[in-house]
Amino acid sequence: MQQAAAVAPPGPSSLVPGRVAWTFGKDPLAFLAAAASRYGDVSRFKLGDVEVFFVCRAEYVWDVLVTQRARFEISTMRRRLEVALGTGLLTSRGELHARQRKLMLPVFRKSRIEAYAGIMLEFAERMRDRWRPGETIDVTAEMMRLAIQVVARTLFSHDIKDDSDVVSRNVSIMMSYYTRLMSPLLQLLLKLPLPSTRRFWKASRDLDAVIYRIIEHRRRNPSSSEDLLALLMQAKDDETNVFMTEKQLRDELLTLLVAGHETTANALGWTIYLLAQNPEADARLHAEISAALAGRPRLEAADLERLHYTRQVLLEGMRLYPPAWFTGRTALEDVPVGGFRIPKGATVLVSQFVMHRDARYFEDPARFRPERWSAEFQEKLPRGSYFPFGGGDRHCVGENFAWQELLLILGSLVQRWRFELVPGQDIRPSPSITLRPSAPIRAIVRPRHAG
Repeated sequence: MQQAAAVAPPGPSSLVPGRVAWTFGKDPLAFLAAAASRYGDVSRFKLGDVEVFFVCRAEYVWDVLVTQRARFEISTMRRRLEVALGTGLLTSRGELHARQRKLMLPVFRKSRIEAYAGIMLEFAERMRDRWRPGETIDVTAEMMRLAIQVVARTLFSHDIKDDSDVVSRNVSIMMSYYTRLMSPLLQLLLKLPLPSTRRFWKASRDLDAVIYRIIEHRRRNPSSSEDLLALLMQAKDDETNVFMTEKQLRDELLTLLVAGHETTANALGWTIYLLAQNPEADARLHAEISAALAGRPRLEAADLERLHYTRQVLLEGMRLYPPAWFTGRTALEDVPVGGFRIPKGATVLVSQFVMHRDARYFEDPARFRPERWSAEFQEKLPRGSYFPFGGGDRHCVGENFAWQELLLILGSLVQRWRFELVPGQDIRPSPSITLRPSAPIRAIVRPRHAG
């Protein structure tokens, strides 16, 4: 057992009420990077009435997420997302979260996931075949639209084509409201007739309409499919033997639709952005895809084990721009971490964005270097230094699904096209619920030339 110091760790503070929270909200990535640089592996600050301990050393991160996970629960910051998402897998806790996770695991078995490969490739090919040489595309919007369609078809057996833009637009509105969701004045803001609040509630209603249409369509058209929607609709409470309510179904479907497409789309968009700036990596990636195809028109699930460099490219893309840029836990009791005492009720914050760019673990951390991800490097990398899919009992249940989708889609797009960024763009990471680009990534698609 660690010995906890009696003194609190250092950290940013201000005599002006709310100044620290305002600074954090204005640019959380810069705030956390500065805290790590100035105050070390554990720092402390206040966000409104929430006491936050920021942990940025690999062994301490692993301690919080895995070793001592039973002494923490989902953070109060994450629970505020219930306003938007309800109590789905992302925001639930305790026994409810354990039941939800257990229920969903069969859908993400390897054999089941491999059966989705054809659907993933179908949508990727449909999109890439629509592009024309020299056309300028909005990479961000295209990846969002593609990922929404894949999730809806594979997990819900539903063609969401007509609603994909509605979902993407309204998820973006909800994301932009994120800083207010973290505000100590949230309950007041939700009641005020502010333009931003009205947009938030309208986006929520429009998303609900899409989700309830999916549920109603399945009720009117029962399917023999054993997809995730079927499992959810057939699930009964262990104690009451009662099926999920419409509201519970809505919460689960909305969570999976938002989380399932948002993270994948961002990972693909950022990776394409990086490849467009690194032609040597792009050429090497295309060569690997061509070799794997060996004259065949499309990839298959069986090809994934051969796509070593493709996987390295994605690992590096998610290192520099992790879709989930932070995660938090709330202490259920006093917990020692890094030689300090985390008091009961305090929030521990860890940041993938900060950890993934730490020079102690990643040489030349700001540079895009896919080749760094050799088997030897991965074996020696400390646990807790790289965790794009989270960790512990909140580890992303769909990680294997996401990896297959990322590899197949990226491979399919690179097979046909290379991407050239439109000059003059100022693209920066914009930390919301996920790490989105600050503006649409605009790229010109150029055809690959044989030989």
